[in-house]
Amino acid sequence: MRKIAANRGIWMLALGIVIGLVLSNLMHFLNQPTNVMAQEAAKNPAADLTEMQADIAHLKEVVPSQSHTMTDVGYQFANLWFAGKRQNWPLAEFFLNESRQHIVWTIRIRPVRKDPAGNPVDIKAIFDTISNGPLKDLAQSIQNKNEAQFSNSYKQMLTACYSCHLASGKPFLRPVVPQSPPQTIISFGPAGGKSE
Repeated sequence: MRKIAANRGIWMLALGIVIGLVLSNLMHFLNQPTNVMAQEAAKNPAADLTEMQADIAHLKEVVPSQSHTMTDVGYQFANLWFAGKRQNWPLAEFFLNESRQHIVWTIRIRPVRKDPAGNPVDIKAIFDTISNGPLKDLAQSIQNKNEAQFSNSYKQMLTACYSCHLASGKPFLRPVVPQSPPQTIISFGPAGGKSE
């Protein structure tokens, strides 16, 4: 019996050692991924920063110039004239919203320009003033479905646009009432009317 008890004690001790070794290795294994992740995180900030800087430089290279986005504004704004003159108010509202969105896009590209003397010109501040004045009046004329008010507001908006061009040192960019629509595939007449 003593032999069995002694053997049982040895077996219990051996089992305890084996369980201890297994738990020790398991704890080491569980902590290792954390250490690897911590080591990777310690290595990556510079690599992440370098990669981010490269991405930013690439984005700056592929962003269109303001002249590109303003060409879109001119296209939308010229179409707006013909939609309003034909009293197609939903189409006029569409072209007004497109014009506004393309102006906002232009501002996002370059919110502050330099004038010819090198002074900063805050394009966003100029647009905020226009947006709360002539552009708001133009939107109201469309809501009122008033062609005479629309014509006057449209021309006031052209004047406001030119004031921004002047402030930016671009007096040669003088917008005028368009003589022919740039869009030829869309009917400017009211919905349900005959096609042109």
